[in-house]
Amino acid sequence: MEIKRAPFSADLRDLRQSLKQLLPLLENGPDWYGSIYFERKSSKTYSANLKQTQVSDQVSQGAVLRIYDGYTLFEQATDELEPASLRSFAQSFAERVAATRPPEGARKRPYRAVSWSERVASAKLDPELLLQIPNGTSAETPVHFGIRFQRYPKAATAAETLARLNELIARIKATAAEAGFPQEELTFITARESFSDEQSIFIDRETDMSQALYRVALTLITMSGSDRTFLRLGGLGGLETLEVKPEELRTLLVNLKGLKKAERLAPGKYPVIFGPVLTGVLAHEAFGHSQEGDTCARGRSKAWELHKSGERVGNEQATILNNPAIYEMAGEPYAAWGSYFFDEEGWLAQEQVLLDRGALTPPMTNLTSSLRLGVPRTANGKRENWASGVYTRQTNTYFSPGDQTLDQLLSRMKNGFIALHPAGGMEDPKGMGIQVGISFLEEVKDGKLTGRLFKGPAGGDIQLTGYTPDVLNSIVAKSKIDATTSAPDRSRHPFNDAGGCGKYHKEFVFAGCGGPYLLLDQVILG
Repeated sequence: MEIKRAPFSADLRDLRQSLKQLLPLLENGPDWYGSIYFERKSSKTYSANLKQTQVSDQVSQGAVLRIYDGYTLFEQATDELEPASLRSFAQSFAERVAATRPPEGARKRPYRAVSWSERVASAKLDPELLLQIPNGTSAETPVHFGIRFQRYPKAATAAETLARLNELIARIKATAAEAGFPQEELTFITARESFSDEQSIFIDRETDMSQALYRVALTLITMSGSDRTFLRLGGLGGLETLEVKPEELRTLLVNLKGLKKAERLAPGKYPVIFGPVLTGVLAHEAFGHSQEGDTCARGRSKAWELHKSGERVGNEQATILNNPAIYEMAGEPYAAWGSYFFDEEGWLAQEQVLLDRGALTPPMTNLTSSLRLGVPRTANGKRENWASGVYTRQTNTYFSPGDQTLDQLLSRMKNGFIALHPAGGMEDPKGMGIQVGISFLEEVKDGKLTGRLFKGPAGGDIQLTGYTPDVLNSIVAKSKIDATTSAPDRSRHPFNDAGGCGKYHKEFVFAGCGGPYLLLDQVILG
């Protein structure tokens, strides 16, 4: 099938030029560094259940103007995008900055914009980025990055999309009968599909670039009484991200049937194998949040102290990465959920190691946390939307792969549990506590899955809890990316699930989490 790239919208070209003309106003002071970020998100959500269908849509757009004077980073946002309004807005903003005195005792940290030649010279840039940067690119060259896709997400009408969702519900009903699950016990089925066309522009004195991302997701939920199972698909690309395999529907119903008679787990220490999504939640909560540079700069993370001291926080198996540049994963032709080409501060996406075989490396950063901590800049400056502040945030966070197959991990564990379905997570960056939610466990006996399911002690979710270094030191082995075969991995990156992340009880952003299968020994489950 032909591969296409998401184009830059023609209706934004005039706006792009208007924004570029504001730069002289934003750099009117000595050592000022000015930049502009614009985003437009057009999203639609379609849902169907046993009783009704629904369609909702939303469009949000705005521009953020920034001035860094060497002491303070100032920014103002607006959704009034007419040229005259923008110019007046920028003029007023620059006057406010000029009238503001530096904080008493502050040390000046000037910033120099990075040229395209310096960007391209980086050995870490993914080929997907390099392919889209023209030769000889200069500050005046408009550069556009478009996500790859096969089946255009906007091609279907609302009626066609709802018909497809109703067909999925019918498939679930038919699969229930095949799995021996009485249809009358299926008290709730819902299918929800979402599509977002996300376009952004970043401009500073050295850069004029745009990106277009297609974000597509599908969620299926089945319930019988209070028991629930779900299937979530999604990524950046086209409708090819939403192919539901027959075996996935069967597993959905078999697990729901099993939960009807599931036993309650006695709290205690157990060996457990985490599937890719749970592995990702563990990575996200363990040394994702605590390795966010602004959290470190505010003294809210133990990780910064441990990085400087060199104290190890995990064993040789504990390597965690963060990477917004995952454009194919685990054999899938589409990009991971937390990916992009550049962040909201115009830094190009690159892979970063957060934890290297148990040793902490420098944290993820945005512009200000990089300057404050004196560590390299990374592409982790993200906002909930144009009207929100920028923070250092995770993108796709995951464990590095190992060399085992899943069967080898099961055989090695012999008796224990496997956990494949997440139920959230929490962390304490300062105290190093961690909690990973698990929807249910499946028993493993003599290295084989028994089909016997276990709920939490109170009949709900199960929680892995503990001290983060203890959990990371309990890792026994990791699977390959292609865990079902002994052949060498063909994939560069492991699977990353479609998810989200909040910060400070707010500021929701998209994030991916994943990795290989992970064998943990004697961790606390309850």
